[in-house]
Amino acid sequence: MSFKESDLVLNVSTSVDPEKWDEGFYQTFLNLLFKNRQYQKEATEVALRYMNSGEYNSLEDLAKENFHSNEIIRSRWNENFDAMRKDLPLPDKLSATLDLATGTGKSYVMAALALIMLASKKVDRVLVLVPSLTIEKELTEKFKNLLSNDQLIKSLGNEFVTPELLNGDSTIVRNSIAIENRDAIYSAQAQRNSIVDSLKENGNTTLVLNDEVHHVYSSESNEWKKFIADDRNNGIDFKYVIGLTGTAYKSYTKTGLSNEYFSDVIFRYSLREAIEQRFIKNIEYVSKEDMPADKNERWQVILNSHNRIASTLENTLKQKPITIIVTGSTRRSDSQAESFKAFLKKQRHISDHEVNEIVLSVHSKPSAAMDRLKLANVDKPENPVEFIFSVSMLTEGWDVKRVFQIVPDEERAFNSKLLVAQVLGRGLRIPDGWKSEWGDPVVTVFNHEKWAANVRSLVEEILELRKTITIAVNRQSSYNFNLTNIEYSSEATTKGKMKVGSYNLWENGVKLPTAAENAKSTINMTNINAGSTRTVSIGFKHEIIDIDILAEDLFKRFSDLEDKNYANEYKNLWPVNRIKKMIQRSLDESGNKVITKSIRGIFLSSLGPIFRVGATSVAYTTLPDEFVQVSTQRLPKETSELQSFSRNRTLFYTDDFENYLDDDLSKVTFHEISDTTAGYKQFRIPNKYNFKTPQWAITVVGNPETEFIKNLIRPEVSKSIDSFIKSSDMNFYQFEYSWQKGTHNQTGRFNPDWFIKQGDLRIVVETKDDTQINNPDLENIGKNKAALLHFDLLNQHFSKTNSTERYKFIFLTPKNYELFFDKLINQEIENYTSQLDYELDKK
Repeated sequence: MSFKESDLVLNVSTSVDPEKWDEGFYQTFLNLLFKNRQYQKEATEVALRYMNSGEYNSLEDLAKENFHSNEIIRSRWNENFDAMRKDLPLPDKLSATLDLATGTGKSYVMAALALIMLASKKVDRVLVLVPSLTIEKELTEKFKNLLSNDQLIKSLGNEFVTPELLNGDSTIVRNSIAIENRDAIYSAQAQRNSIVDSLKENGNTTLVLNDEVHHVYSSESNEWKKFIADDRNNGIDFKYVIGLTGTAYKSYTKTGLSNEYFSDVIFRYSLREAIEQRFIKNIEYVSKEDMPADKNERWQVILNSHNRIASTLENTLKQKPITIIVTGSTRRSDSQAESFKAFLKKQRHISDHEVNEIVLSVHSKPSAAMDRLKLANVDKPENPVEFIFSVSMLTEGWDVKRVFQIVPDEERAFNSKLLVAQVLGRGLRIPDGWKSEWGDPVVTVFNHEKWAANVRSLVEEILELRKTITIAVNRQSSYNFNLTNIEYSSEATTKGKMKVGSYNLWENGVKLPTAAENAKSTINMTNINAGSTRTVSIGFKHEIIDIDILAEDLFKRFSDLEDKNYANEYKNLWPVNRIKKMIQRSLDESGNKVITKSIRGIFLSSLGPIFRVGATSVAYTTLPDEFVQVSTQRLPKETSELQSFSRNRTLFYTDDFENYLDDDLSKVTFHEISDTTAGYKQFRIPNKYNFKTPQWAITVVGNPETEFIKNLIRPEVSKSIDSFIKSSDMNFYQFEYSWQKGTHNQTGRFNPDWFIKQGDLRIVVETKDDTQINNPDLENIGKNKAALLHFDLLNQHFSKTNSTERYKFIFLTPKNYELFFDKLINQEIENYTSQLDYELDKK
């Protein structure tokens, strides 16, 4: 049976005793390191929580918890936990795998884990193990750069001492990070060396980070795994072992290829997510049904495709693309490379020397020694290489970013999930300097017709491409209604004590990302059945900030400093005209022509270092600035995967819903959902006049939402209300809230679940399960506090403006549904308080 990888990820409990692990303490460090890459932060936090919360003593504890709570995991192991335990690589250790798609920055996650575990005194040594010298060298350089970042290091706390960075069979001393390749580990198994000696009896205070961890469980004689498991009884006994990979699939087995997903993954950031969020290239499939049989004619098709890509790339990035031809053996790699060189010489009228500079054959055999040397420089500007022939498993750590076409030459080069993920991974990194106005970079997979179905199936499983249904709002519906929201502004207030002192502010300007006034939102509309893809680009304009206004704003912020001498020092050093010149220089150096809102935010954030611990800090209190109308006509489209309806998502629809689906994929998916024999969760509403919403259909998740909407469409409830909507999770009606995470405040955007119109009253409901009554989440406490304030401000505004509109906010659980709907029917809801409301108010 095939299982979706994301369903097999082990869930790490969010229950954390702050006395054991303060999750909020390192937020500044994580934000500085990861910036907008939220997935890196989440992966790091999950791993840290797993190792430090005290909820688990070993991987076996975590696996057992998930086995009992996850029916898909139980199904995978045929309801037999012993079978699952036998598959766990290191069940008796706090061991786990982080699955991060190739090209999404695993090294930064490793650095974060290493530094935080050292800073928190959970360990006093970190051992980073890698599968090759190439990766060791590149990883060491990345760690050196991070350790030289003073702002980053200071955010780890006043007591943090920068660790020593070690390589090469070194004695691993206290407060050090040792980066070693697996050859050193194999040596350690053969004979006692300094690595083993320095780790003896220190395993409990050593963090082991395994890069490309799939090698650990499939390396020669499993020497890597034996070292970590301490099978040779060296007296090490490691406790903390975290592996990272973009290919969390088992490798070759004695019985053939295996496509099984690792059983110890605690976080997954898939290729599909990385593509959709534009952190790696998109992937395009090319149909080759008319591929010619003649070898040279086939080369011509591939070359023409390469040249079309090149014509675009040379006009934008000013670089040539690289095409990788993936073969199943070193012999095939060399023979195909020679064949292609002969063809290319004639096509381009070039010499032997020139073609040898353009075409490489790369593998581990001696015949490829010269080309392997050339491989290290192929990403440098003006490098002539355009075509690389290679065996299936290209060198990991080879981070070339100008790969734009991959040609699997033989089926066996693409016949397992592991190989597909590895090969695709070589072509997914986005080139430096890529601009958003050029659109999404795409890597083309040029697969053969005779085995296209198999390749496509494997790739789609890797990407977790599934059938989806997209639901829109009926903008012409009489059930549409208006809501009022608040746009807030900030007011500076002083808080706490901070240390004053000079800071070398803005001398080098402010480093900025490149932005443009005109931007594009690109939507890929894919017809899975037809195998065709259509790309639609929608343009929009950013709000532009005037440079004079920004300069004045930055200057005024100096007045927020409590120490007036300190404030005057900066005012004298940075008058408005000088700030304006600094802004312009920063814009010029980053290629920016305008100042967008995000660019403005970066300039404002650059003032942060002058507010150091010790002097008075400045907090910005939100105040209502403008009251704005939000129509339900603006509800965004909602897209859901077919498979989610087999788990906890339910579709509510009426008989005429299918008529309003505007894409073929949604129609195909709806047919499967509505087939009552298929087992998908769906509810056909018999009387459409009780479905008083402008939404063509509504999807809900979990029992509280399902039971709530079933009550809303009861005839007696429907008669008592004018209309309702199930709000979207983002980008419709939202406001900011904060909550305590550990000992630190966190902020988020609250998007309430339901809006019900009953005359002039707008009833806003957030549905939760009954367990929240006795043990409410800290986030819900923060949401409730923010919501009560938000809607009270609205009602005050309506009172002052003599408007009859008013709002009632309620946190509700199924235990109170009966009473809530009785009050709703009798129009007595304004004074209603649920049990969860009461408990949250007490908090």
